[in-house]
Amino acid sequence: MDNTSKRLWTKIWQFLITSGFGFILDFSVYTILTSVFDLRVFIANILSSIVGATFAFIVSTHKVFETRKSRIPLFFKYILYIIYQIILIIFVSVLGDRLDVTIMQNINFPLIRQYHKLFCKMLITPITMTCNFIVMRTISEKI
Repeated sequence: MDNTSKRLWTKIWQFLITSGFGFILDFSVYTILTSVFDLRVFIANILSSIVGATFAFIVSTHKVFETRKSRIPLFFKYILYIIYQIILIIFVSVLGDRLDVTIMQNINFPLIRQYHKLFCKMLITPITMTCNFIVMRTISEKI
């Protein structure tokens, strides 16, 4: 494996660890919002994802990616990232809501039915993590 590939894999692993902590925050807030406050998947996912995304942005731009010096201040990169996040979050929240309806209408497995909202979150998370790595790297290192 060449040096460029090693650096990329190192960044991927660092991002996965950072995102893992962001996911714990996101998932904790999501669980509270759906379990305690009985919010719909759509609303709970939007709110919890913003918490996780903000954490991931702050840590990743300081610890994972080589934040490129540019004429665009980090604050504006954050705004760009949050706009992207809002679009992604709405997309995956709609997807999560549709998955939830599909699960409740078609699956009779008691454990999945009992934790259907958490199951939806676990299904949509890999999509967001993959997109976030690509976008975060682009914003930090290319812009």
